[in-house]
Amino acid sequence: MGKLSFYLCRGDDTVASMLQSINENDPDGIKYTCDEEKDQCYIGDELFRNADKVINYHNTYYAVHAVKD
Repeated sequence: MGKLSFYLCRGDDTVASMLQSINENDPDGIKYTCDEEKDQCYIGDELFRNADKVINYHNTYYAVHAVKD
């Protein structure tokens, strides 16, 4: 299992803008998705445990997952 990456939103960052940044800068060219309603998660819950990456926006966590072909 890979290492979970965390992304902290700062200033004018939003979940959407952070997701865009993740997609534009992924070194392996992987595209990710995150639904701000369905993917809100809490430390230790199933969404959090199964996330590829986690965005922290104002102390709320969002699970980010690789887009499946």
